[in-house]
Amino acid sequence: MSKALIDLTRKNINIGYDEQNEGILQKETEFIFSLIFKTFLAAFQDKVVGIKIDKNMLDLTPAYLFSPEHKNNLTKWLSRLESMDLPASDLEFGKLKIDFEQWYLQLGGENIEFTFNDGFLLTPQEAAEALGVSKVTLNKYIKQGLECVDNSGKHRKIPKYAVELLKDPIYGIRMQILAQEKKKWKQTPQERFEEIHDEIGALQLKYKSKTYQEAFAMYDGDEMDDPTDYYRWQSLEEELAEILKLSGGTHGGE
Repeated sequence: MSKALIDLTRKNINIGYDEQNEGILQKETEFIFSLIFKTFLAAFQDKVVGIKIDKNMLDLTPAYLFSPEHKNNLTKWLSRLESMDLPASDLEFGKLKIDFEQWYLQLGGENIEFTFNDGFLLTPQEAAEALGVSKVTLNKYIKQGLECVDNSGKHRKIPKYAVELLKDPIYGIRMQILAQEKKKWKQTPQERFEEIHDEIGALQLKYKSKTYQEAFAMYDGDEMDDPTDYYRWQSLEEELAEILKLSGGTHGGE
């Protein structure tokens, strides 16, 4: 993408916000989204074969279009595209993918699916060795949100970037949160409720505590060498409370 085109897009975004022009912002949002989409297919051919998304997407409300959050996202994506250094490492590719999927959800999308080259996929044994863990531990990571795909109807495999992301304290957690958000589309509230209960129960046994506040009373997420369980437990508790609220119930007998 040329600097001239980036500058023009940035100028149009500012005009859209200054004039409160919904059409301009819708157009520039769709342009940036399409540009990122095409970048994945053109710049990462060694990793990505295709991307499947909802047919009806980017149906944005004026309230979201004119929000500071959306303006910040558009500006950040332009800067990111402008400074992108190719070829990208597996880790940088993974960060880009996670952020793109998260933005897609914010834009109203509900389902996005990447298809990867076979050479970019690891067997469970290879992934476990790369992480230095057992296959039992790897299965636990998969359950917590480590991306796992069933490429072309073959045995499940793990994209190389997912292994690298799991080693990153910030993006490892983002990958897990994104995986749980995707689960919501495919599960009934009752199914999700039962799964969350099982996961929280396992954490309670592991830390011999009833809540994550009790288990990590001496720390916060920024002070831990590995804050995965802290943020995971916190996220599960929040999601459980949300499900109970929507169903008219209470959490913990409150």
